[in-house]
Amino acid sequence: MVETVKKVLRKSPVLKTPAFGCLQGIPAINITRGCLHRCAYCYARCFPETPSHGVFLYQNLPEKLAKEISSRKKRGLLPDVVTFSTASDLFQPHPEILKITHCSLRLLLEEGINISFLTKGRITNEFWELFALYPDLVEARFGLISLSLTYHSLFEPRTANPYLRLRQIEKASLIGLKPSVRIDPVIPQISDRPEKIFKLFRSLKNVGVKEVSVSYLVLRPGVMKQLRQELPRDIFFSILRAYQGVPWCQVITSATTKLVQKERREEGYKLFRQIGKELGIRVRVCGCKNPDLPYESCFPWGFSSRKRLSQGRLFK
Repeated sequence: MVETVKKVLRKSPVLKTPAFGCLQGIPAINITRGCLHRCAYCYARCFPETPSHGVFLYQNLPEKLAKEISSRKKRGLLPDVVTFSTASDLFQPHPEILKITHCSLRLLLEEGINISFLTKGRITNEFWELFALYPDLVEARFGLISLSLTYHSLFEPRTANPYLRLRQIEKASLIGLKPSVRIDPVIPQISDRPEKIFKLFRSLKNVGVKEVSVSYLVLRPGVMKQLRQELPRDIFFSILRAYQGVPWCQVITSATTKLVQKERREEGYKLFRQIGKELGIRVRVCGCKNPDLPYESCFPWGFSSRKRLSQGRLFK
C-alpha cells in the first residue's frame, strides 16, 4: 500500500501545551497528523483525527511558528523548551516532511530555545550539521526496544533498523548531545527476557548511553485491534496473556486502557534496573504509564528543570 502525504494548512497555534504528565506546560509540536512509520503498537493511530492511510503534512507550520516566536519574543514569553514527536515521528522518510522539520528546528534553535525530540527514524546529514551547531540546546532521545530484526519486522518495519539507531546514538554522543533512550513499549513475552535486555543494554553502553526510560505496552481497544490484524496469531495471544484479569482503567487521558499485570511489571522493571546497575546505566520507569506504582518521573529535560528550579528559588 502506497502511503500518501497530503499537504494541509494548520489553523490552530503551533506552540500548544499538552495538559498531561511531564509534558505539562511544555509546547509540543507534531509536524504531521498521522505517521508514516505506522508501528503496530502505536496508540496515536487510534485517534479519530488520524488519517487511516498516509499523513497530513502541515505545510504552513514554519510560517506560523515564526510568527508565534516573534509575538512571544516581544512579550517576553518565549518557552524554555519545545518538544517534538508526541504523536508522530519528526524524522519520517519523506523529503517534504523532512524539509518542514528542518526549518522548524532551525527557527527554534536560532532563537536559543531548547528542543527535545524522540525518534525511531533515520536522521539525515543536514540535521546532524544543524545539531552540531547547537549541542547544548538539543535533547536527543531515541526509541529502541529490541535489537532483534525479527521484532523489528513484526512491530516497526518502517522505522530505521535497530543497528542504524545504535549508530545514530553513537553519532549523537560524538557531537556532544548526551543522548538517552526510551524503551517503550516493552512487549511482554517478546522484549522483556533477561538475555534480550542484557544484549540491548550492553550495546547502549558501548555507544555512550547513560540513561534510559522504560515502560510496558499499554493496551487500548484500537491498539489491540491493530496487533490482532498485524501480528501472527500465536504472538498476539501470547502477549494478551500478560493482561489477563486486569480491569480497564484510566491511564493519562484514556479511560479504556489495560496494563500488564502489576506483579509482572514490577518483576520486569526490577530486572531492567538490575541489568542497568550492572552496566552503569540509570533506569527510570515512566510514572505516567504506571499509575499503580510509586510515581517516578522520566522527565528528560535537565536544562529546563534546572532553570525552573532556580526561578522557583528566586521567587520564593
